[in-house]
Amino acid sequence: MLKQILLLAEILIGLLDIDPKDIPYYKLPPVSKLRIRPAAHAVDEEYMVKFNLAIKRMKELDVKDPSDPRGFSQQANIHCAYCNGAYKVGDKELQVHYSWLFFPYHRWYLYFYERILGSLINDTSFALPYWNWDHPKGMRFPPMFDQPNVYPDLYNPRRNNDHRGQAILDLVHFGDDVKATDLQRMCNNMVLLYRQMVTNSPCSQLFYGKPYTVETGPKPGQGVVENIPHTPVHIWVGTVVGLDLGNKKSDGEDMGNFYTSGLDPAFYCHHANVDRMWTIWQTIGGKRKDIDDPDFLNAELFFYDENKKPYRVKVRDTLNHKKMGFDYLHMPTPWRNYKLVKKSKTKLNARLLPPTTKIFPIAKLDKVISFSVQRLTSGRTQQEKDAKEEMLTFKNLRYDVRKQMRFDVFINAEFSGSYTNLPHIQRNQSEPHITTIKNFQLAINELLEEIGLEDEYNLVVTLVPKIGGEFVSIESAEITYEAC
Repeated sequence: MLKQILLLAEILIGLLDIDPKDIPYYKLPPVSKLRIRPAAHAVDEEYMVKFNLAIKRMKELDVKDPSDPRGFSQQANIHCAYCNGAYKVGDKELQVHYSWLFFPYHRWYLYFYERILGSLINDTSFALPYWNWDHPKGMRFPPMFDQPNVYPDLYNPRRNNDHRGQAILDLVHFGDDVKATDLQRMCNNMVLLYRQMVTNSPCSQLFYGKPYTVETGPKPGQGVVENIPHTPVHIWVGTVVGLDLGNKKSDGEDMGNFYTSGLDPAFYCHHANVDRMWTIWQTIGGKRKDIDDPDFLNAELFFYDENKKPYRVKVRDTLNHKKMGFDYLHMPTPWRNYKLVKKSKTKLNARLLPPTTKIFPIAKLDKVISFSVQRLTSGRTQQEKDAKEEMLTFKNLRYDVRKQMRFDVFINAEFSGSYTNLPHIQRNQSEPHITTIKNFQLAINELLEEIGLEDEYNLVVTLVPKIGGEFVSIESAEITYEAC
């Protein structure tokens, strides 16, 4: 189990002189009324004034007592500590991204952050807003974060200025804005959300991410939603990489890099919607179900509450958000209607392309690469599909974690998915920065049905590097069949 993660208790903020094992477990208080998290684009002026005041008072704690764990900077440090490889668990880097801890960690993080803000304005009903980027009305940057003269404590001058105002969010953004009309971008976002939330997330191991235990260490494989849309939204908001910040060239600060993400109030609004995606995924049905592995359920994390008291928390207590005392204001999810309409087979002759054995290993993904990959069977029955998901599996994907990176995957010219990396600065710049993802997998049951390839034995796969491909290598690619 991942109980060793509790070692962070002594070093996270440096206030404790007790054994971490003596820190009590947090007991969720009884819920009499749910805190309702509103959609950021739909809140009124009264709410924005209240939110700005709460952040203002959190920032004032930095001045009164820099060691106060409730302070704005210390709260940002919590994210940096857990998410930027700042510390080690045994001989392995502490990193809750790229694994099944991604969703529960951030849920606990927002939970305590929200309670601290509420206590600072004496409002126990206060709830964080969520950036409703999965709805066309919410695909612009929330206005409350872009009015420095009205809500100065919600504003961050280091954000990408090109994306202020009426710019439509691009959920696959990685440095370059795609030239498209607002309507085209909105539709593209909807198609992508359906692909990620439904087609590519039929089972828990794909949605949550791969296991993270003391034996496996971190980064064995990120979940689908963590990959996209989570990471591109970070990049879209953060500074332009290479921009002169005065004392250094930008690495994507603030939202565009793990180590500074928590310094932007918009971060918490973004992650509230990421968390909301978890609540929605739990309702979609099919093979989707929560993880029941004890290593997952009993994994422990450490946080301070609104009274500056340290607590241990368990992942198992995050599976039902209402038991934690909050819910989300209902907003329509139109992306559910953006399933690809079944169409005739895309005519690409796999026999004209080299097989995987002639292409892999790829030492550097610095150009578009197409190849044929062989399936073990074709014409699978519904019973076979229900028993095992067909996966396009890339083995031993390696890349430099300091770099923005994204490449897209197409099957017979149809978009299947992407892999992305949000950069993070390492604590020791002299150490290697290459990470290995054992398996990057894309679920393709539904996609093959949609494009009429269920009876084919060979598929045409194309890899399209968008950014950072020169830092990417892949050992092999194959079709696998795995139970969800």
